[in-house]
Amino acid sequence: MALDQTIIDRIRDEIGNDEDVTDEAETPAAPLGDLETIYTNVDRGNYSTLTTALIVWKRRLAAVQSGSFDVTAGGRLLARSQRIRFYQRRIKQLEILVDYTLKGRNQSVQSTYQQDSESAEF
Repeated sequence: MALDQTIIDRIRDEIGNDEDVTDEAETPAAPLGDLETIYTNVDRGNYSTLTTALIVWKRRLAAVQSGSFDVTAGGRLLARSQRIRFYQRRIKQLEILVDYTLKGRNQSVQSTYQQDSESAEF
């Protein structure tokens, strides 16, 4: 089942039009996967546009940080650090919007589905 085009447009507004993430699960996998799988997974995207965008930005940051760089190429180290800072700022903005910020030292991050299911038990 492919996602509705309006949902894809909303997610693309948050993550940009980079081709590192594909729109549909049927298409060949891009380096970071497909939006439909992230969006429909209850433990990850939980049918939320902002949560899906947060996951994509975190994966982009992890891909940049894990990749190596050539020090001999002029300006590459500066561009890499600027890209990392941009990704970190964007992640922080989305964490505030999604309310994934840690409110205490020993808190664990949970999806909204997990939070709802725990509050329903009481």
